[in-house]
Amino acid sequence: MYAAMGAEDQRIYVIPGKNMVVVRMGNASDPANPGFALSGFDNALWEKINAVIN
Repeated sequence: MYAAMGAEDQRIYVIPGKNMVVVRMGNASDPANPGFALSGFDNALWEKINAVIN
């Protein structure tokens, strides 16, 4: 997997093994912490993606 993190919690994930690209755009999921660090959004996103692809 490859990942790119941008400003305001924007993300790009490339998962070659699943032929998948995930792009997250929009406002920061946590406006109080809009930095580049892992956020609660990431955990929720991957929980839902794993439920669909597994």
